[in-house]
Amino acid sequence: MFRLFLFLMSYGLMILSVGNLILYLNYRTLGYSWSVVFKFIFHTTEFYMAIGACIVLCSVVLDVGFDRTDNVKDKV
Repeated sequence: MFRLFLFLMSYGLMILSVGNLILYLNYRTLGYSWSVVFKFIFHTTEFYMAIGACIVLCSVVLDVGFDRTDNVKDKV
């Protein structure tokens, strides 16, 4: 159940933060150069939240750090 909660929270954070990062690309239409836009994106909180959510999401989906053998020994 905890893994499902982590999956849903990280997926939600990923969707929200990547959506905001895509919206920041509209600064290009205001006349800013690509380097200024990407420099701004790399310094926002949403960028770091997207990286963190991606790490948690990959660890939950790929079973990194979850050992199933301990649960089997305790229940037998």
